[in-house]
Amino acid sequence: MKSKLNTKYAPAERATKEELEHQINLFKDNKVLNEYLSKIPMVFLIINKYRQIVYLNKIALEFSGLNEVAEVIGKRPGEMVGCIHSNEEEGGCGTSESCTYCGALRVVLESQRQERSKPTSGECQLTVNNGYEEKSFDLSVWGMNININREQFIIVTLQDIQDKKWRAFLERIFFHDILNTATGLKGTIELLVKYKDKVNTEELMMRAENITENLIEEIKCQQLLIAAENNVLEPSISSLTSTDPLNEIVKTYENHDLSKRKTLRIEPQSKKIEIHSDRTLLRRILSNMVINALEAVPENSYVTLGCELEGDMIKYWVHNPGYIPREIQLQIFNRSFSTKGKGRGLGTYSMKLLSRFLQGDVTFTTSKENGTTFTATYPIRLDLKL
Repeated sequence: MKSKLNTKYAPAERATKEELEHQINLFKDNKVLNEYLSKIPMVFLIINKYRQIVYLNKIALEFSGLNEVAEVIGKRPGEMVGCIHSNEEEGGCGTSESCTYCGALRVVLESQRQERSKPTSGECQLTVNNGYEEKSFDLSVWGMNININREQFIIVTLQDIQDKKWRAFLERIFFHDILNTATGLKGTIELLVKYKDKVNTEELMMRAENITENLIEEIKCQQLLIAAENNVLEPSISSLTSTDPLNEIVKTYENHDLSKRKTLRIEPQSKKIEIHSDRTLLRRILSNMVINALEAVPENSYVTLGCELEGDMIKYWVHNPGYIPREIQLQIFNRSFSTKGKGRGLGTYSMKLLSRFLQGDVTFTTSKENGTTFTATYPIRLDLKL
């Protein structure tokens, strides 16, 4: 008898040992599967009605990071690859609240409801942890319901589309954001040249300087992200005062369009100490926090920055009075998730990604009563030898 397990989304029950062995044997010595599917350059799985793997090809085993097929058989797809949500609940992959928004699980569940041989497809943003580090993937998922000896199975294929997504993101950055900024700079210069005797030259010069700084900052940001994504980012450690990044960010954004009729302020009790870290990375992470906060609140709102000591760590935080809905909370650090439309969504993800190179992490709390606070915690003295 199967024990009843709690779930927050998909059914948690699994096949009995006898059922699983029977299903594995249906596919184990199938020459067609073994000969042809080993040549397909994508992950290929066959799962039972309990979403447990009963067959996988060679690429799937390689993608799992495991050495033997026996280590994978009986697991669910998220458990196979080490999805960060697969162990949040006792029932495993598919049973946590976060799984509600899993694109791969949606394809599987929809395939189970479909008529035989009618395929279902979708996309999945997956973050895995191999015990040493987290890594994110963008996957194309395809599923189809099949019936073998009156038993239901689902064929599932996974294909990495990360390069495609990354190219689309870079195109959006260089052909949209940077082009828009450059266009604004061009317009300001034209005003200076054409109407130099009729306009406030000093004000326009200041505007041109700010636009230029923003343009350079945007390009540097993309360079950092590309290096971090390729795991070749090398932090440059220097000595600085903990409040320096806060002061620099307020100076940068207090006159920004995002700050119109909003107040950006530093908590007066912020701890001012000497730290050893990468100034550029710190500023980029905290800037993303501030941008997100300013975008999230209406006019006449306050966004507050601060830092405090926590043992041998320095904790930075950015608070705004807004509330993040639950469905966004569950996806907020996913690589390609965005509330701003297609092609956006690396802001919160990049905080996590860049924090890894500072040996720290980013978390958040949110409630309707107390608003939202993003927190970034790092060693006071960054040691790259660790």
